[in-house]
Amino acid sequence: MDQVEFAAGPNQSIVVYSSGDSGNEIDPAGLYGAIAQDAERRAAEGWRIVSTAAVPVRHAGAFMGREGSGYETKASVAVIYGKA
Repeated sequence: MDQVEFAAGPNQSIVVYSSGDSGNEIDPAGLYGAIAQDAERRAAEGWRIVSTAAVPVRHAGAFMGREGSGYETKASVAVIYGKA
């Protein structure tokens, strides 16, 4: 999982976590599990999650003329951390 961190003022940080694109449907449990693991590490330093927002980044097309929209193959989650 890739992550990019941005300073967002005193005691606030925005981290964007992005899943890799394997061409398969994304695994939400794996994505949020990795975020939780990083948040646990940050909690030891006094950081807490304030807000999250998920953004689909890549969408698979319909397969061989099937109706429907396919599924997401890549997603990003923005997490805002605050420190008291």
